[in-house]
Amino acid sequence: MKKRLFIWLMLWAFHWTHAQGTPTALQETETKRAVENFFVQFGSKNPDQIAQCFSEQVDWYIFESTQFPWTGRRTQRSEIPKVFETLFSYFVDGHEKFELQDFLVDGDQAAVFAQLGRRFKNSGKDFSMLVALHFVVEKGLIKKFYLYEQTTVLEKAYKQ
Repeated sequence: MKKRLFIWLMLWAFHWTHAQGTPTALQETETKRAVENFFVQFGSKNPDQIAQCFSEQVDWYIFESTQFPWTGRRTQRSEIPKVFETLFSYFVDGHEKFELQDFLVDGDQAAVFAQLGRRFKNSGKDFSMLVALHFVVEKGLIKKFYLYEQTTVLEKAYKQ
């Protein structure tokens, strides 16, 4: 009887904690790997490989600017390669800076805070800004990607 009660209590506790959304170590490992893989692929500058980090249906948002066509909302993985092709075409290769400040993981969510810098091709001007990225991962793929950047910093550096 005690053994049966113990098993029932363990099953109830397992069900209750997972029903409450308590993150598991496995879930957090999967989230961390997916986000790390995104940054590896981003570093390779291969738009098709970057897109493979995302689910087919994605909740994607980069703070909008009328000057920069890579900003705004996207909903399909198929839209992502064009975003990165466009993004990479605006900047001088070899003038990237990315300093990670924090990488937080909680279940299927991750937040990354960093200092980002680049040089625009058109103006030759460098910029540096703080960015925050919010990720949600499901089945090893990013299903939500929000990038918060200091758009005014970009716009000033872009002007010739």
